[in-house]
Order: sequence, then C-alpha cells, then structure tokens
Amino acid sequence: MRSALFVILLMLSHALAQETPTDPNATPPAVADTPLEGVVVPEAIGDLLPSGPDPEAVADETVEAWLARPAVVLTDLLGMETEAMCAELPGMVLAPPPPAGTRVNIEDRRPAEVDDTEARSFTYSAVRPGDQLDVVRVELVRDGDVWQAVSVGFRVARVAPGRAWLADPATGAIFLALSLLVLVLLVRPSPARRSVGRAIGFVREHRRLVAGTMIVLYGAFAIGVWSGAALPPACEDAVLIVLGQALGQVGATSALASGEPMRLAVTIFYQNFGVVTLLLFWLGLLFGVPAYLLAIPQFFANGLPFGVLYEATGPLALLGTILLIVIELTAYFLVVAGGGMLLVTLIRNGFGGFSLAIRKITHMLLLAGVLLLVGAWYEVGLILLS
Repeated sequence: MRSALFVILLMLSHALAQETPTDPNATPPAVADTPLEGVVVPEAIGDLLPSGPDPEAVADETVEAWLARPAVVLTDLLGMETEAMCAELPGMVLAPPPPAGTRVNIEDRRPAEVDDTEARSFTYSAVRPGDQLDVVRVELVRDGDVWQAVSVGFRVARVAPGRAWLADPATGAIFLALSLLVLVLLVRPSPARRSVGRAIGFVREHRRLVAGTMIVLYGAFAIGVWSGAALPPACEDAVLIVLGQALGQVGATSALASGEPMRLAVTIFYQNFGVVTLLLFWLGLLFGVPAYLLAIPQFFANGLPFGVLYEATGPLALLGTILLIVIELTAYFLVVAGGGMLLVTLIRNGFGGFSLAIRKITHMLLLAGVLLLVGAWYEVGLILLS
C-alpha cells in the first residue's frame, strides 16, 4: 500500500510539473487564480489548515502556518506507516511548503474577486529566494459561522494557458459539429467507416496479443482498485484530495462547475485522447515496449481512487460508471496493443514491414479516438443525469 500511494504522488508531481514554469525555485502550486466553485471540504482539511470566525485572521494565520511548515521529501514517505503517509498527503497537495527563505508581507493582504458568497480569497505580495517577486493566495470557504482555509500557495491559473481555448464556446460548438460528422461518417459507407473496419481486422489478426494486453492492463487496474479499497479509512480523504487537485489542474473541475455540456465534453476528450492516448501512441512507436512499461503502473495508480470511492459509496453508486470505465480503458489498452502489433510485425517481416506496422498502430489510435469520443459524450450524460 505504501508503494501504491507513492505512485499516486509521482503521477501528481508529473501532472503539476506540466502546468508550472521551469523556474528552479518553483514549487508545485496549490492555489488557483480563479474563484472557488462548488467546493467540498474533506474532513482532513480541518486538521491541516486553520479556521475561525474572522476570514482575514484565518487567512493571515494560514500564511504564517504555511511559511513555518517543514519541507517533506517524497523519498522520506517510503519509511512511514501507511496512515502517517496519508496524513502528509493533503499538506503536500493543498499547502506544499514554500522554498526556504520565502518571505510574505502579511500586512499586504488584499481581497481577491470571488463570485461564490460562501467563499473568500486573499492575496499577499511575496518574495521567493533570489529576490523573485510572486503572489501568495489563500482560499477559504464558509461552514456555518466558521471560515475554513482550504488551500494556500503561490498563485497560478487553474487551467494552464495552453488549455484556455477549451473554455471558449466556439471550441465546444466545433467539437459538437465534428462529433456529429463522425457519427454520420460511421453510419454510412465512407473512408472513416472503412478505416474502422480495417482497425477491427488488425485486432482480429493479433487477437492473442490484444487479449493478453487487455488481461495484463485490466489486471493492473483491478489490483489498483483492490489496493485503494484496502487502504485504511484515514487515507480516503488524502486520496480524494490528490485526485481533486489533479482534476483541477487539467481544467476538469472548472469545466464541471460551468455546467456547459459542450465545454465539459471537449475537456474530457482532450484530456483522454489529446494527452493520455497520444502519449501512449508516441511511446508505442518506440517498438511498443515503453508503452507497456508506462501503462502498467499508470493504470494501477488510476485504479486506486476507484477503490476508495467503492469503499466510500458502495458498488450500486458506481454502476453507471462501469460502462464508461470499460470504454475508456479499452481505448487506452488498444493503443498499447498497437505498440505490440508494431513490434510483432517488425519481428515477423523485418524493417520491410515498417509501413504495415505503422498502419496498424495508427489504426488503433483511430479506433481509440472513436471509443473516447463516445465515452466523452456518455460521461457528460452521466454527469448531467446525476
């Protein structure tokens, strides 16, 4: 279980690193530069961050406590007991300690604009080591008469600048039009339909390879689910906080809060296909092996939150998501299997079969794209119905 949590940390660190500057003094961000929307406060936060009736005093106390927090080295967590490790996770995500020597001007507290009347946010001028100017932001939510700090850290955008286009209504409209076009092309004779047919033919040709890939990767995911369900209750909040923060960093949280189906669909599809699937595709082009080496631990780690949710909500509450999980995982695993097809084809035919090998993995990418397109709209439907 320790190794499972460590994998989650590594994945989170990788995801956050893609959203932050490459400044050597930078730390993983914990705060977004957008208003809080629909915040749910896990119980663990109350033990981690200050609370009180005066939001300004709570914000000041939160910054002071943040500056006093000692740094935690990831490798040190491996020597901890599971529950002790879980106790450290929320702090690493919601309030990662600043670099040594960071200074914050507590007197320079300024309210930040927040649309939600149940939330408050304050910013403070700060200086990183090396006299680098920055801004620290504290976010709070109200629980009755008490204001609870929910995050503190250097201010960053919740959605990375490279993803801002996902929130554009025009992007959602174009995605809807393309989805309808794909539907039309697949239900009537067309080059797209013939390409999907060829992809299915490649799957049949390599059915033992594909079946073996599915068994291994679904097995890794199932072990992850089992490991998540076996975590002690004290770890549930920690895992959910990590998951929630990761979703916020890729724009899923803000897309969900917007209530716009097309924005939500395009965000889901971009993350699932444009990020995860394409990464597996590029790794598959390297003779297949790197794709398998990444996929096994990645999908094991992806199963952990589902195990936690299973324990927290029970199996009936997750029934609606089973089909979605099958659609998305099958799409990912087909691309990994495409890397295996490439390798097997080259072994059989030598480099004279390179063109055929490329066609096989490319058709797996096409088939995965169709599945994830269906999955994106199905997930939007599940969310709207719930």
